Amino acid sequence: MAETFVELVEEWQTGAFFVVACVIVAAVFGVVVGTNVGPALGVVAFLATGIGSFAVLSYLLYGR
Repeated sequence: MAETFVELVEEWQTGAFFVVACVIVAAVFGVVVGTNVGPALGVVAFLATGIGSFAVLSYLLYGR
């Protein structure tokens, strides 16, 4: 938990970066899969990549 206001803002900025980065990665991967395989798999790839990239980024920053 953040002890100061500055630390709280830094945590929110990190969280916002995670969300934006995950959406960008998922959108790119979803579009690539959607155009090459099919729209239904593009949506599945978008969702799976979004969740997976968030898990990987969280693990890299916060550890276990």
